[in-house]
Amino acid sequence: MLIAMAIALPASASAQAPQDLTRISAAVVELAKAKDSLRTRAEERGRATSRAMRACRNRGTGWKRIRSVGDPSQRNAYARAARELWAELTEAAAVRGAVEAFMPAWQRYLRRLETPFTDPVIEAGAEAMRGRIAYMDAGYSFATCGTFERVLRKVREFEVGGEHGVSGDYKAGRLHNIFVRYVDTRQRRESDRRGGRGYSARLAAARARITELGGDAGHAAYFVSAHSLNN
Repeated sequence: MLIAMAIALPASASAQAPQDLTRISAAVVELAKAKDSLRTRAEERGRATSRAMRACRNRGTGWKRIRSVGDPSQRNAYARAARELWAELTEAAAVRGAVEAFMPAWQRYLRRLETPFTDPVIEAGAEAMRGRIAYMDAGYSFATCGTFERVLRKVREFEVGGEHGVSGDYKAGRLHNIFVRYVDTRQRRESDRRGGRGYSARLAAARARITELGGDAGHAAYFVSAHSLNN
């Protein structure tokens, strides 16, 4: 729906329209067409990067380290966490492939936004979008078997019983939690580094401002969702 609205420039985007609105219309039309032309490649890349994760599904140095743990409770906890970590990295890897395919189009789009907009609300929205596109790269680029192996380097067997009591199981459980939360923790950190806190409000304000100035509602919606893989 949004793509269809973005492809055709409306009559309001005429010579009488504010320069900001004209720039937005041109930028989103170009991006929508570019993403449409890249969609098949994005799907293919997503499948390829997801398939690449099969190399570490149940083999590799990380799994060897887990299987070398003698304590059954700790070994099983690590194995459960590794399976969950692998599944989440595999899901993120599929997104990574699509992001890689779309990135040239996003980069051209961002170059169109380099000159500051005259309206500060729209400019704040453009800055938030720069952060979202940067996050799309950083928030998924780590989804590889290399990351899986690096995370599992923390695996170790802790002594239990006697003077150690159950502290070993507690330490192994803490590592289990680190593994299963790794992807979410990493993505939140990458998002925060790129203006993640409050970006939604800035984009929503920019969308409202564009329509308030007489801009096309479809273009306004596309302007603030340009980072999406689905439009």
